[in-house]
Amino acid sequence: MEYAQMNKAPSNVEEMPSSTEDTLRSVRETMDEYMATATERAREAAAYADRTVQQNPWTAVGVGFGVGMIFGALVALVAAKSQHSVLDHLR
Repeated sequence: MEYAQMNKAPSNVEEMPSSTEDTLRSVRETMDEYMATATERAREAAAYADRTVQQNPWTAVGVGFGVGMIFGALVALVAAKSQHSVLDHLR
């Protein structure tokens, strides 16, 4: 709802910004609001993650291990693929 209200087109000429400075000020205010919202959401997500890890430490270790294994396998596949293409170019 806020997004739709903030981004609606001006209904008449008086509502339009009168100068570049007004436009920049408006953009800055909008960006400050978005940054404040994003910062608050990030803090809430970090607090949730911290609580979850504190309550289930071994689950967190298992998930971290699994993600690390998948990431390692992907890196190994990419490295093997790029190594073959380099060898093919040298022949």
